[in-house]
Amino acid sequence: MRRASYLQILLLLVLGAAGTQGRKSATCGQPRVSSRIVGGRDARDGEWPWQASIQHRGAHVCGRSLIAPQWVLTAAHCFPRRALPVEYRVRLGALHLGPTSPCTLSVPLRQVLLLPDYSEDGARGDLALLQLRRPVPLSARVQPVCLPVPGDRPPPGTPCVTGWGSLRPGVPLPEWRPLQGVRVPLLDSPTCDRLYHVGAEVPLAKPIVLPGSLCAGYPQGHKDACQGDSGGPLTCLQSGSWVLVGVVSWGKGCALPNSPGVYTNMATYSPWIQAHVSF
Repeated sequence: MRRASYLQILLLLVLGAAGTQGRKSATCGQPRVSSRIVGGRDARDGEWPWQASIQHRGAHVCGRSLIAPQWVLTAAHCFPRRALPVEYRVRLGALHLGPTSPCTLSVPLRQVLLLPDYSEDGARGDLALLQLRRPVPLSARVQPVCLPVPGDRPPPGTPCVTGWGSLRPGVPLPEWRPLQGVRVPLLDSPTCDRLYHVGAEVPLAKPIVLPGSLCAGYPQGHKDACQGDSGGPLTCLQSGSWVLVGVVSWGKGCALPNSPGVYTNMATYSPWIQAHVSF
């Protein structure tokens, strides 16, 4: 009787562990500063510790997310086909894009891996996996974000997109302004695709928003990612940990009506990531 109970408990523990594989570990998605974003606002130091900046020859070009001590994720369109990894660095632990502080890290790249089905226009497979030259030490300002279970649906709630992108088209974020964050609701793919067909000379039978993508934003606009936010994280809070559900990919302008942000769906590509990264 006792042996049977012991085996049942062991089986439940094993199944429970398998069910959470790929979603989170004990050290991901848990900033030491709580997040209370309601509208767009300045982030606090250590609030989004997985957020990083891709810098090309010292200038910010895209956002990215730390997923393991030696690996980050970003959008593939941030890297031209002939880009040389030696020309790029990853800046971690930063709140501003101004002069570096002793708390920030600047790490060179070892390699850039693009999804095999990535299309040059960024409409499909817009995801890049970057290996750093060396693992980074984790701290209150540098922590990985959790990845979703392959094929999982985003959890309930309104996700948050963060980045150092432009405040509006043609108006870059000043260097003294900290990382920005805004909550944007998820939209189902058919609704998102219909919105993008409004005013477009594209037949409804031809999808604009392709499989492997997800959308977030307001039909009326006003809140969105913008230039410079590409490759950055769209995260949801799930069971006490922040999970990376999307990577900023593309959109029409910034915060325009009928033009929600389009993100690479992380749950679609988690198996590809797990095939290259050991967590």
